[in-house]
Amino acid sequence: MFNPHPKIRVVPLYDGENLVIVDDLLRAPQQLVELARQSRAEFSDADHNYFPGPEFNLPPQMEQAFGQFIVEHVRKPLGARRTDMLATRLALATLQPPQLQNLQRVCHCDTVPQPNRAGTGAMVLYLFNDPRLGGTGFFRKKCSEAEFHDMVVRSGTLDRAGFSALTGAGDGYAVASDHYFEKIYTAEPAWNRAIFYHGTVFHSADIHSPALLRDDVDTGRLTVNAFFNLRRNAA
Repeated sequence: MFNPHPKIRVVPLYDGENLVIVDDLLRAPQQLVELARQSRAEFSDADHNYFPGPEFNLPPQMEQAFGQFIVEHVRKPLGARRTDMLATRLALATLQPPQLQNLQRVCHCDTVPQPNRAGTGAMVLYLFNDPRLGGTGFFRKKCSEAEFHDMVVRSGTLDRAGFSALTGAGDGYAVASDHYFEKIYTAEPAWNRAIFYHGTVFHSADIHSPALLRDDVDTGRLTVNAFFNLRRNAA
């Protein structure tokens, strides 16, 4: 399933956090596109998270294969000594800016810091050819924890204009710095490219042209999104 000789590079982000970029991840990535095509009716809206579109859980054997790849190639550059898979999903970003909830218009993290150096890692595998569909932006928080918490709470009560005034967020996806976050890096998309990062790092889909999003696995922004438990090496 996986390329035995993937092209791997490590990009330092901040505070010791790394982004691991793997090109030519799969031997036959088109097979996952075909699986998405055959399973499209089984995709469901992501009401359990903030992903802007429907998702489909990969079969257990594929999830296990992704987990083994992480053990062999990604765990070390992420600074982890143990990993195990949580979820691996095909995902299709489809929401247009007016459909986004307030918190989908700013960057987010997948987990908060945990005791004993435990946590969550994440992966995005790009399965589309058009780079205009967007990669992934990474951000550094520039507000206090209290200010961040207040923003999250107020996101549920403010209308779109009020939330924009509070945060400096644009009307669509988070593609630039705002009042709360500084954008520090953009992972550009490429066919069969995967990125891996720690879940405490703030990030967002870097979608500058949402009009190009399609509810179609062959022309839309199809990805595999994965999450895995990890325990970091001792500090």
